[in-house]
Amino acid sequence: MDAMEGSLLAKANEQCLDPAFRSAVWRHLGYRNDARGLRALSTRIHPRDQMLQHSLRHFHEVNRSVSQYFNVALQQHNAAQQVFRRVLGAPDPRHRLLDFACGYGRLLRFLTLSVPPTQIWASEIQHDAVDFAASEFGAHALLSDVDPLRFEPDARFDFIWVASLFSHLPRHLFHGWLARLVSLATPDGIVCFSVHDECLLPARIPMPADGFHFIASSENAELDTDAYGTTFVSEAFVESAIAAACGQDHPYFHIRRGLANEQDLYVVSPARSRDLGGLAGFRKGAWGWVDECHVSETGELYLRGWAASVDDGPLDSVEILVDGTLHRCPTGLPRDDVRTVLNDTRLGTTGWEFRHALGAGPPNAFIEVTARSAVGEMALLYAGPLARPPLRAGLST
Repeated sequence: MDAMEGSLLAKANEQCLDPAFRSAVWRHLGYRNDARGLRALSTRIHPRDQMLQHSLRHFHEVNRSVSQYFNVALQQHNAAQQVFRRVLGAPDPRHRLLDFACGYGRLLRFLTLSVPPTQIWASEIQHDAVDFAASEFGAHALLSDVDPLRFEPDARFDFIWVASLFSHLPRHLFHGWLARLVSLATPDGIVCFSVHDECLLPARIPMPADGFHFIASSENAELDTDAYGTTFVSEAFVESAIAAACGQDHPYFHIRRGLANEQDLYVVSPARSRDLGGLAGFRKGAWGWVDECHVSETGELYLRGWAASVDDGPLDSVEILVDGTLHRCPTGLPRDDVRTVLNDTRLGTTGWEFRHALGAGPPNAFIEVTARSAVGEMALLYAGPLARPPLRAGLST
């Protein structure tokens, strides 16, 4: 990490601890325990968290990087909670949960607010990540291994969540870890894992006939690319892997683009009789992004982006808070890029544009942008401070 990246990372972590930012995250958090309150929320990010580092390298600035990190984290938490509750019901003291390949706790920071940490196990192959999960979020630490057969926890789990691991595994580890994790589920438990579907494979790369394509590279430079790269699969391949792990024609449930509106989710139980039908009501929620955000020399705030309900289509407006004052900005501007990338003809008019004179006030204006669906689902598209330009001579009051 060079000096510039180190400076951005320090500023990002400082922003994560800012009370205004913490409040913005809390407002967008579903399935929370209001009795514990905002004080229970940890927004601290480990300095080696690759997900934040990746965003900082991409955007070269703090606000959009931190906003993306938490936007995806909030959506992942919503997805995990839905899968759990639609199959197993509301969490109770008997349930044991495993966040496998948990990274530095992007999900755990929220999951431990609705389920006691004593009922949650956090597993990762990186020692410092497991240590952080235990010290920061209170979960049980469970060091993983490259070899699935050497992973021997002393517990079985009702809910095993695996985000962004199978989307990186070579063939033998894909099969090995799926079989191992299914074996660690309780008889009526479930395993939910995400994959890169074949539709995400670049057009120039043909999918092999067996529906599996592995590229020996990933965003995590610390891991061996022979064991952790980038993987694309067809549903037929996943179905065959589930059959190998659980038996021929074993039932499963497939949620397309269920994780961060990108990766597909698959849910499977060791029990053939486990009813997964409730997952048909799974909702992906609100989504969108702020593509442009700046303040002019004259103090005019300019924002531009898109917003939609992935389930229901375009939203009427986005909500923009400027220093706590709410503005509703209508959508409806052309966004053929969104329609094309998400392959959804409904989303061609999801664009919006916002201009606002900031006026006098504190040195920094705090901006928060929210997409809210008709049924109240929320996505945090942007949150962070923007510097007001200094008043020019003759304009002071």
